[in-house]
Amino acid sequence: MKYFTGLLLILVTLIWIPSCESNKRANNYNNKALVDDAGILFFKNGAEASLTTVKASGLAISNSKNQQVIQFAKAMIDDHTLLADNLKKLEIDNFVTSSDTINAGHQQVIAVLEQKKAADFDKAYMELIVNQHEQEITLFKTASLNKNSNLSDFANKNMPSLQAHLDSAKMIMLALK
Repeated sequence: MKYFTGLLLILVTLIWIPSCESNKRANNYNNKALVDDAGILFFKNGAEASLTTVKASGLAISNSKNQQVIQFAKAMIDDHTLLADNLKKLEIDNFVTSSDTINAGHQQVIAVLEQKKAADFDKAYMELIVNQHEQEITLFKTASLNKNSNLSDFANKNMPSLQAHLDSAKMIMLALK
């Protein structure tokens, strides 16, 4: 009987130990978002802001003649594409789905920007980037206070680069005047 009890104890231990070390995500059978309404709004607005920045920066590469603006636009495309991809991964982890489209207001701003050329374009593009980044920083500051730790960590981690973008954009804008 002692032998059988010892064997049973070893077997249970061998089964129990690997289950404690699993990194697998728990199943969310009801597919309910793991963030509150403020978190869902963050995902929606964050994704849209990044898409708008990427689209406007693509225009800057073709419509601007200023090398400083073009280099800045290339950096915006790289950084905001990465930000959007990371945001999308976080959305998936939190069972949130947001649209990959730009709203009508931002599309109208892009359409107006498309019509501008050279110096007029540069000023309008840099103003758009400054406004976008000011809004994004406010959005990320609010998200940094969210009770979902993954969301708040993401926001805190990305705020310094958004602030650096804003500072750079303001400097370029001053140089254009």
